[in-house]
Amino acid sequence: MKSDKARDRAREREDDEEPRVSTLKELMRDKPRRGRPRRQVARQNVYVALHPEQKTQLDMLAGLLPAALGRADLPDLAVSVLTARVEALRTAVTGRTREIPEGVTDLESLYLLWDVTLPNREPADKWTSIRLSPQQVLELGRVHGTLNAAFGANRSEVFGLALALLAQFLERHPLAEAEMGLSDVREMIFRN
Repeated sequence: MKSDKARDRAREREDDEEPRVSTLKELMRDKPRRGRPRRQVARQNVYVALHPEQKTQLDMLAGLLPAALGRADLPDLAVSVLTARVEALRTAVTGRTREIPEGVTDLESLYLLWDVTLPNREPADKWTSIRLSPQQVLELGRVHGTLNAAFGANRSEVFGLALALLAQFLERHPLAEAEMGLSDVREMIFRN
């Protein structure tokens, strides 16, 4: 009797031409994903302290970006602008033993050198996470290391400088009407 049941099951399996799929797997596959759309490269969280006016500045800058870009792309662009400016400083002092020119003695000197409004001196009390691409995480770390060694600047102050430089860049080069992607804007940053 047991052998008859086993034979019947074997015949039923042979009759089924399609392989059986787990019901849970089917439910998970058909379920629409929620949240941020997946990027080609996963972004990483970096924690910085931002002032409330810097957070509102992020919203304002998001409106100045091309239609293909969003608020989530602002930190990457800010770090790219800062990296381009620091690289320009390094090339200005090529052949010397310094990475920063002699006249730049503190972080405020960089604001004045690049003609950017000085930051709020009060320490920010709210921490937030910004999402950066892996390359921008490395670039932010390099610039932070340089400015920390030279002036004792923390990561939040360095990102604040990057945000101010991005605002200046977007004022000088309006991109709202352009059809550009993230890589196109980065190329434009490093060209200028």
